[in-house]
Amino acid sequence: MTAAPWIGSLVPIAAALLAALVALSGNHWLQHRVARRAHDADDLKARLYSFLALVAEYWMGERRDSVLEAKVMATKLIVIAELGQMQHYSRRLRRWFQDTQGCRLDMMDAATGGCFQQSDWESDPSRVTIVAREMGRITRALRDAC
Repeated sequence: MTAAPWIGSLVPIAAALLAALVALSGNHWLQHRVARRAHDADDLKARLYSFLALVAEYWMGERRDSVLEAKVMATKLIVIAELGQMQHYSRRLRRWFQDTQGCRLDMMDAATGGCFQQSDWESDPSRVTIVAREMGRITRALRDAC
């Protein structure tokens, strides 16, 4: 007993369908990964902008505010964690993380400086300028890396 001749023509069709299914699932996975990376980068940028707003409020205020200091410190820790998390997505983002280390250090140093929790607090708008400049460098490099 021999197989019907039409069964032999189904093998290439089944192989083509299987290949198309594999290609579609791979494309879906890749698109999901890219979309997640873009979404996380946008969330990080939003967090950086809110951090800048807190820093501006603190350093451009009229008096020392310990509650605002706590908010700046808490937001700083969250931003540092999110910046560190981004490096795990790809080699390009890992390189971005390494390349912007100096910017991050300058930004965080200007944000908190040596004046937190000192009695001789003074307003210092130049710190806000430094934070904004370094944040701009980080976000531009992030855009290029994504």
